[in-house]
Amino acid sequence: MRVRSLVLRLGLMVSTIAVLPFAHADEGKLRLRVVDAQTQRPLGDGQVTLVPRQGESRELRIADDGSVQTGGLAAGLYEVLVSRTGYQTARLPSVRVVDDKTTSLRVVLQVQRQNVEEVLVLGTAIGESLLTSVGTSQVDREALRSSAGSGGDVLRALDGLPGVFSDGEFSSFNVRGAGPRDNLILVDGIPFDKVVHFSESFGEADEVDGGGRYSVFAPNLIGSAEFQPGGWSSAYGGKAGSLLKLEVAEGNPDSAAYSARLDLAGVEVGYDGPSRFHDDTSLLLSARTYNFGWLFEAIGEEDIGTPKLTDVILKTSTQVSPQDKVQFLAIYAPEEYTRDMENVIATDEEEPGVYPDVELVRSKTDNALLGVTWSRLIGSDAELVNQIYYRNFDARSRIGEAYPEEFPIGTPADQIRARENLLNIRAAEQETGWQLDLFSDNALGRLSTGLRVTHLDLRYQLDLTEDWKIYTYDSDDFRPDPEQRYIVLTPESLNSHYEQAEVNYALYADQEFSAGDWSFRAGARYDRDNFSEENLLSPRAGATWLATDDLRITATLGRYYQAPRIEDRAADAANNGLENEVVDQFGIGFAYSINNKLDLFVEPYYQDLSNLVVEGDRVNQTFSNSGDGTSYGVDTALTRQFDNGWSADFKYSYNRARTRDLPGEPYNPSEYNRPHAASIGGVWEINQRWKLSARWKWASGKPSDDYVIYENVQDDGEPLRYSRETIAKNTGRYSGFSSLNFRADYRRSIGRADVIAFIDVINILEAENPSTSEFNERTGKNEVEEGEAFPLLGLRFEW
Repeated sequence: MRVRSLVLRLGLMVSTIAVLPFAHADEGKLRLRVVDAQTQRPLGDGQVTLVPRQGESRELRIADDGSVQTGGLAAGLYEVLVSRTGYQTARLPSVRVVDDKTTSLRVVLQVQRQNVEEVLVLGTAIGESLLTSVGTSQVDREALRSSAGSGGDVLRALDGLPGVFSDGEFSSFNVRGAGPRDNLILVDGIPFDKVVHFSESFGEADEVDGGGRYSVFAPNLIGSAEFQPGGWSSAYGGKAGSLLKLEVAEGNPDSAAYSARLDLAGVEVGYDGPSRFHDDTSLLLSARTYNFGWLFEAIGEEDIGTPKLTDVILKTSTQVSPQDKVQFLAIYAPEEYTRDMENVIATDEEEPGVYPDVELVRSKTDNALLGVTWSRLIGSDAELVNQIYYRNFDARSRIGEAYPEEFPIGTPADQIRARENLLNIRAAEQETGWQLDLFSDNALGRLSTGLRVTHLDLRYQLDLTEDWKIYTYDSDDFRPDPEQRYIVLTPESLNSHYEQAEVNYALYADQEFSAGDWSFRAGARYDRDNFSEENLLSPRAGATWLATDDLRITATLGRYYQAPRIEDRAADAANNGLENEVVDQFGIGFAYSINNKLDLFVEPYYQDLSNLVVEGDRVNQTFSNSGDGTSYGVDTALTRQFDNGWSADFKYSYNRARTRDLPGEPYNPSEYNRPHAASIGGVWEINQRWKLSARWKWASGKPSDDYVIYENVQDDGEPLRYSRETIAKNTGRYSGFSSLNFRADYRRSIGRADVIAFIDVINILEAENPSTSEFNERTGKNEVEEGEAFPLLGLRFEW
């Protein structure tokens, strides 16, 4: 009922805008800069075709310096075609020209290949890079911003890419049976895995594993996102899941634009334009603050608590000379989360007096990144890129437990017994890094090589103030009496203090070369990990055969290492010697152009997993590298590229990921394995004002455990408690999960301002997700939270 009310409010909002008088302001301008994808040099002597949605097309010539500029354009949507002899035509299907503004675009052209005549630049393009996995996807700024179910979050906007599945509740994604924390994330080339708010401060185990609630980036901030499900080159370190490269958008160097966004959770303001302090410097600034307490209360989810976040992101880009470019990036993303007694009491909505979640939490996190990038063009074909960055992360959490069932319903919150600050956690990371990359042509082809040096200071402290009974446990967890049907965490067994600082470094080299219809990449990466005192060598290779004008076949293989989490190393002194996990993977993909608008790709893959970090004993917090396993499957996608105002796609993935904790044990499905996942999505630009998008997705349930539930496990005179003992892990499977997401945007020009009303609803059909069930020790039941639609609606102003 609350959701319907919110939808009705948005309908009223849109109707109000629709009846406002439409005022036509000045005409807009368009400026393009065309460069070679490999050398980054300007390309002249080409042609640009502007095709408006209504009206006649316009032909323009590219100047010798690679620039194109034109004015007198009516505001609206245009298709832009950029062509030059010897290069693939770049098609930008949906470029918006705004009144009294200059739309500035940088267009990268690829050298002409036999089987590709045209490259889709805007929207979502799959399989365009020759020597990476054919599942590599490029998503542009507009596609991220208007993705159904994104909820204003760039990571949710990736849902629906090949091999990717997200439950939708969290700002995270799983790839090919790996977990949310197994993805390598770079921001402007800088390693920055702290891109998600509330990744651990919510306290719940499933939420910690889920990867967090909201990313620090609104989709409008990211100029492009490149996703690779596997097979990336030696320039990048290892992870078991995927590589995600996020590029923060650059400011418009020609005209200033201001924006403000107001929705149910908070407010966001931004500036995109010239810096005003230097003629050749552009600036992008975004600041937002969200308080989700009111929103959760409005949709009946007040039991979650009150998360608050602030994100301030600044990026400048300076063209120092024709050969030199300097960029500065600053991110400040603090957060707070509170779950108090009022939130605990609200959990008895389904059954009065029964409280499924009695956890109390107070947490505060500081998260910041500073980075400077200097790019220099050398000679006719080489480029040198220097990066220096500093990252700081400091999280403090206090977790307690409440006992509302001991008091009559209606008892004031301040009179209910609680043990606050039972568990105190402090995690701090400081990293200073230098990255150097050189790209240059040689007699064989093109060489990429580089150096990475990082100083990483890690500190982690865990303090339990008194004994804490836990009623969910594994059969091999330590108990002094085997008949004791719960485990007891004690300060002696749990408390830890970890502090270590080391300098790690890496070297890599990749050589690309071609022979006829074949292209090859061969390289290797050497890492020195001084935390584990390991020397790690990672060979990488790729090959592509342009079999026909319409078919490309690409194979990739390589070794990837994944470092243990700081929490695992810090949990016990015996864990300090944990080593890197090892992933050896191979994939072969087929990309086929059915026609000039319809593409098909199929990519089978295989991964061998070894030296996996597994938990030995939850009470004593011991871990080891005794795990191993395999993961194999296939990703497929049928994509109708954006044209004539609409695009659509169908994705299907099969995965069989199986692991074991110890040699000799049977293999069971890995924790995040979903054998089948499928999605159907589409975008429809009805006209200049209306844009709709939707995505339906379904996946098999995650693995479930075999367990035994015991009743009245405490001594006489103590409160009634049930417990659940896991006797076998991942031997069953939860039922499947499906979700439908929907988004609508309505744009209206009012004077010199554009007003966009939007509604973005995650899980509009309120489907339950059985995989997120939790055991309630007060009732002895596994509680499946009722499915809820999560709507975000509001207004965005641009002027």
